Formats: sequence, structure tokens, C-alpha cells
Amino acid sequence: MNNIEKELSQLHTGLNAISPLSSSSWEQAKPFFEKISIKESEHLIQAEDRVEHMYFMTKGLARYYYLTLEGKEFNKSFSVPGNVVSSISSLVLNVPSPFYLQCFEECSFISIAFKDFTSLTNENMQFAQLGLRMLEKLAIKKEQRESDFLLLDATQRYEQFLEEYTNITNKIPNYHIASYLGISEVTLSRIRRSLNLT
Repeated sequence: MNNIEKELSQLHTGLNAISPLSSSSWEQAKPFFEKISIKESEHLIQAEDRVEHMYFMTKGLARYYYLTLEGKEFNKSFSVPGNVVSSISSLVLNVPSPFYLQCFEECSFISIAFKDFTSLTNENMQFAQLGLRMLEKLAIKKEQRESDFLLLDATQRYEQFLEEYTNITNKIPNYHIASYLGISEVTLSRIRRSLNLT
């Protein structure tokens, strides 16, 4: 089994866990997928890009971030293998992406054009169900992120971050974590000391 076939097989397993995809449904979809690699520090998505693909991450670690007119960065989220990454507003509304996606290390993705994924959801009920489940997961994650900012203090948000990203926290610089939590790096250092993590 060559590398792309192995990663496609792993992707099928991951998607099947979200919503059942039969072998015949998967064989229908496979020709639409392709593998891409992005080097460390490079961007998969730039703000102002009109994004046309969905990307299923198979290797690496990346971050979504916004850049203000003053040049200040704000981290929106982090992406790990198993995640699907894209700009939903850009895909659906054909508007420029409002954020960047940058790889912390070399990353691999299996991509599919959104128009092809949409065709699959229109033609195949299993892919229609998959698309719905994926949107549900995205909405739940967004709702959780909003409630964390409104209801949890900085220490609780950090503890939530450690739980969600338990396997990669040592790979992400503290200033990026602080940006994601909406606090200063000094505040994060104080929180880490209080939790005996320094």
C-alpha cells in the first residue's frame, strides 16, 4: 500500500467513526482526494485567500490566527491530525478567508475541492449524513469555545486547553497558548506556577 493509499485508508477510518461510510461510498469518493504537504512555518491558508478546498490533516501541528491592522496576532485554534481545516465562510459564501492557517511543523493533508464534496453530499446519502455530522461537531466546538471565554476564568481556560490538547502542549510555545487563551504571557506564567507546571 503506497503512502497516499495508506493515508486515504486512515482517513476513511476516521470519517467512518463520525458517520458510517461504506466501502462503495468511499470508492466513489477516493478519486476526488489528493495529498499535499506544507513545510514548517509555511501557510496553508492566507487571509484574503478565497478557499476552495477542505483539508483533512494527517500529520503535523498548525494554528489558525487572525492578524489585526496593527499587526497583532490572535490565535483562534490549533489543528492536529484527524481535524478538517478550511474557512467555512470562504467555502460557502465565496468571500476571502478572514484568518491564516500556519504549520508549526511539516504538515500533510488530504484535500478535496468543496464543489466535489458538495456533489458527493448531493448524490450519496452517507456523505450527506457525514457533512451534517461534521457541521454539528464544528458548531459544538465553536459553542464550547464561546462559553469558555464567557464562563471560565483564565486558569480554568488553561486547564481546559491542557485537557483538549494534552498530547501537544509541549510543542506549542507559551506565547501562542497565551494568545489562544486571550491573556498575556506573563499571566500564563503566573497560572503555570500556581499549577506547579513550571
